[in-house]
Amino acid sequence: MPLAAHGGDIYGVARRLGVSPQQIIDFSASINPLGISPRALRRVAREIRTVCHYPDPRQEELRALLAARQKMDPECIVFGNGATQLLYLVIRYFSPEKAVLVVPGFSENRAALASVQAHVGTFQLRPQGQFRLETNAFLDDLRRAKPDCVLLTNPNNPSGAVIPHEEIGQIAGFCRKMQIRLVVDESFVDFTREPSLSGLVGRNRFLIVIHSLTKFFALPGLRIGYLTAHRSIAKALSQVIEPWSVNTLAIAAAAESIKDRPYQKRTLALVAKEREYLQCGLRKLGWLEVYPSQVNFLLARSTIRSLSGKVLRAKLEQMHLVIRDSRGFGSLGPQFVRIAVRTRDENRRLLDALRVVGKPSVSGKQSS
Repeated sequence: MPLAAHGGDIYGVARRLGVSPQQIIDFSASINPLGISPRALRRVAREIRTVCHYPDPRQEELRALLAARQKMDPECIVFGNGATQLLYLVIRYFSPEKAVLVVPGFSENRAALASVQAHVGTFQLRPQGQFRLETNAFLDDLRRAKPDCVLLTNPNNPSGAVIPHEEIGQIAGFCRKMQIRLVVDESFVDFTREPSLSGLVGRNRFLIVIHSLTKFFALPGLRIGYLTAHRSIAKALSQVIEPWSVNTLAIAAAAESIKDRPYQKRTLALVAKEREYLQCGLRKLGWLEVYPSQVNFLLARSTIRSLSGKVLRAKLEQMHLVIRDSRGFGSLGPQFVRIAVRTRDENRRLLDALRVVGKPSVSGKQSS
């Protein structure tokens, strides 16, 4: 099976261009534009010598911090080597026969289901509806399909649309009643003001919530995430996950990042401000349709046929700027791109590059 397309491959881009990875500005991976927390960076530097010891298999410090943050039983938490490992763990353990995916969505959802040969149905989010989930229509679809597993992402990736907490709670209650395993990926929820669904897992054995600690806290190279589930489910999953999945430095960096409240406040303020700036700038180009987002990336559609997502990605790559085209998201047409929100200078540089890339096509369009 070919590897799914992902963002963030600055090393591959740098090799193709014959430059250093430090010369690449990466808009393809949706990571906190502030970078790693200064407190976390200092903690990693202090603890580098501890890598000669095995990591804490219980992750006690981080477990206690997250349990307090989520106001939940610490035994409902399972840590893993990023959200993706945990997704595959859940699917492998429950091995669903029939699943429903909300699409477009994270490419690994389908890949994980394919690994257990599940029959996969889809519920399509539409650009006409701003890629928002229509809850009643979705529940009607589940009644007809009768799956044993549902995978959805909230906030949605790649659109950035959010299912309101009350509505996703309604979906969780429905799945519990119908005995459908509901797996919700909340990798980007920290960029929003929405509460996590993790508060419901203690009384819902059919709900599993997957969290990333690499997106908001800018730790993708260290790989760490966690899931929350009913205590009995969490215990079962913790017994079958690969040993030593989380390394010492990842645990330390994540713990210190969670303690760094000023960093978190700065992140939310910066992302909100720069998302608005970037969104306005993209719309002013006149040939990109931009969809509403509540997170640190924007989904856009090129209205110029000759400037498909693939073409845009290739042209910008020559300028040392990397965006994400529609490959890997499934069901999105070739004109779509996903663009991460970065710092003001970086966002301005991208907008300047897009004006250069789009000018011949826009001029030709106007003259025809």
